[in-house]
Amino acid sequence: MKRSILLTLCVVMGVLATSAQKTMSPPTIMIVPDDIYCKANGYTLSFNNQGSTEVRPDYEKALTEDQTLHAVLLQIGQLITDRNSSIEIVDILTAINNYKSDAAMNESNFGSEAESVDEAIIRNSQADILVKINFTLLKNGPQRQVQWTMSGIDAYTSMQFAPISGVGQPATATTPAILVREAVFGQMDAFLQKMLGYYQRMATNGRGISFNFKIADGSSLTMNSKAGEYTLQEVIDDFLYDNSVDGNGLEKVRGGSTFLNYQCVYVPLMAEVRGRMRKQNANQIARKLSTYLEADYGIQSEFKTIGLGKVNFYIK
Repeated sequence: MKRSILLTLCVVMGVLATSAQKTMSPPTIMIVPDDIYCKANGYTLSFNNQGSTEVRPDYEKALTEDQTLHAVLLQIGQLITDRNSSIEIVDILTAINNYKSDAAMNESNFGSEAESVDEAIIRNSQADILVKINFTLLKNGPQRQVQWTMSGIDAYTSMQFAPISGVGQPATATTPAILVREAVFGQMDAFLQKMLGYYQRMATNGRGISFNFKIADGSSLTMNSKAGEYTLQEVIDDFLYDNSVDGNGLEKVRGGSTFLNYQCVYVPLMAEVRGRMRKQNANQIARKLSTYLEADYGIQSEFKTIGLGKVNFYIK
């Protein structure tokens, strides 16, 4: 009897472990040059963000003109894969090509919003985390060494975590990519531990997404308009609560009669999509909300995702 009970417990524990593995997928990352590296080397482009000019990194220019850069990114990726082969790495060139083939990225709802090229590339990568690398080659006679920094960035919120830095050992007759690899080698385990810890907390506490709602010009609606028993604002608030982790982030909201801005709502990392547990992104939440508003209240809307972690909603 005891053996039978023990066997049953082992089977149950095995099923639970298998289920947890299926539910919790490894992080997807993309390794990119740091903004500082791009600006220092002139790999930038100007972006008009609603009348305000911003200088953004130009990843394609950096990889086209800097023969060393892609080799460095590949070496960092190899170091990560050597230590944890379950981490999925999206090559930045693949994300750039996906962005270039995405004809819809230039479209804007009502012509009032835009997405920068680097945001579009990150969106097409579908990465959970960005690993940003900055390095400078130092020369002293025939010897060379690298000064470097590396940090993890939440691809949705741009929050930085696990920054590390150092100066490599002087060497001769070796490539900059190998110098970077050897310099980073000793700190990679600690970096990955922090990165996976951050991802685990994201799986528990949710992934941050900002939602911006705007009543379109000419609409008869306001945020105070009745939608069933409640106002439109209350309906939106309740939907986001029901699709968040315990309503985390909903308190950081600004609003008026024609707009509603949620700074960062923490939604579950995993959700059931078409009967299967999958990673959940901002676009899926937005589509679900748009369908809900029209099906239950006859309210039409359009939305646009900016990068990975921002949704602009337009109520018609």
